[in-house]
Amino acid sequence: MPLYKAIVKITQPLPDGSLLEKGMSVQFSYIGVAWDGNGPGTQAINDAFLRVYGIDLKTNFALHPGYIEVERV
Repeated sequence: MPLYKAIVKITQPLPDGSLLEKGMSVQFSYIGVAWDGNGPGTQAINDAFLRVYGIDLKTNFALHPGYIEVERV
């Protein structure tokens, strides 16, 4: 199963009061393409940030390539 790393590209305050800091990262595994619109790959990214940092990117409108860069490890 491929391992991916999602990294925050810019520092940004979020609507719920939390803060995304440039360089925050999570690792997650997923079979397939990690950026797949609103599919399970994108949900895997959101679940990883929720698990590690307690930040729901989807609810805070920060779950897109403008904020997050994904690379295969």
